[in-house]
Amino acid sequence: MHSRVQTPAPAGYAQEIAAPSPLAAWDGLWRGAWVIFAKHMRKFRHNSMEIGGTLGFPLLFVATFALGMQNVVDAGTLGGASYLAFITPGMIALTALSGAVNSGMTLLEEKIKGILKEYFVAPIPRMSVLFASTASGMVKTLIQSLIILVIALIFGARLQTGPLQLAGAFVFLLLYVMGFVGFSNGVAVRSKSIGGYHTMLFFLNLPLLFLSNALYPLATMPVWMRLLAYANPTTYAVDGLRHTLFGNGSLPGALSVAVLLLFVAVANWYGLRSFRHALENV
Repeated sequence: MHSRVQTPAPAGYAQEIAAPSPLAAWDGLWRGAWVIFAKHMRKFRHNSMEIGGTLGFPLLFVATFALGMQNVVDAGTLGGASYLAFITPGMIALTALSGAVNSGMTLLEEKIKGILKEYFVAPIPRMSVLFASTASGMVKTLIQSLIILVIALIFGARLQTGPLQLAGAFVFLLLYVMGFVGFSNGVAVRSKSIGGYHTMLFFLNLPLLFLSNALYPLATMPVWMRLLAYANPTTYAVDGLRHTLFGNGSLPGALSVAVLLLFVAVANWYGLRSFRHALENV
């Protein structure tokens, strides 16, 4: 028998395989994230239930509640704005919150169907999955929020803004979406069932809306309710949108940005920690 002669590998070869260059690692991360992101967006484009389900409740509020209360609420308590203009930032925030919940739902469905494990054994960095889920959730939510704004304008809300203010509104909305997409992804990877996921977030959804300044001014709230509103990130997102789009916010813009940045950091830390916990239990 002929013995096979093994040629020793060149020095440093094993180290190159085990530890690719930072540039190659980033390239693999973004390539993997892009493939999954594109898959999520194709599914979103053909899923009318996800789009309609997210827009249904905010649209109902704008088309019925806001218009019905238009002649009931004293515009003087709203800083001179119409109730439709006052409530529109709150409906945008509600749409963003619902879209973030659907983002986590996509990740949870992939986990339950075993697709998440397929991602983990694919030749892509595992963090690509989290990046893709976060990015697709943000893009889908921003699109849906823009639709609500356009619908409100069609119903009669009037913007009082310029290019700089529009850019500021985008920053407020982006920070709010980033925070809740990160949080929803964290809840999704820890959830064991779709029912449990929806139950947990249902108990957050409406309280975040009603215990904020989305439907009524902070000045008209009881003290206990106002304190809860100040602890709610929705309050700062809504006030920032109200200030930049309609010119009648009541909180300092710098304070709103600072609170939302803190919210983004904490929520995405939770999402990252939850994702790493899921990796350890694969």
